[in-house]
Amino acid sequence: MDDNLPGRLADAPVRLCLQAEAGQPARYRLWLAGEVRISGDEPAARQGLGGDWYGHPLGLRCTGVGNVRRCDLSVDGEAAWSAELALPR
Repeated sequence: MDDNLPGRLADAPVRLCLQAEAGQPARYRLWLAGEVRISGDEPAARQGLGGDWYGHPLGLRCTGVGNVRRCDLSVDGEAAWSAELALPR
């Protein structure tokens, strides 16, 4: 999923990818402004993954059942962006 962050970080490009291989936990990778800022597997993403963007703490939490995951990104502890992704088949 490709998008741009809203609000005070407007126009910062964000890309969230979900990769799944048979028998393995899904892996999440979030790019912000062209660089990977957060990466981790599904069990960690359910608990919350952290990262940093030029001194701004980032948080990514992904939840869901079946083939659909909802991922929420926070910047500086405030909700910044969300997306729904389908697990690849």
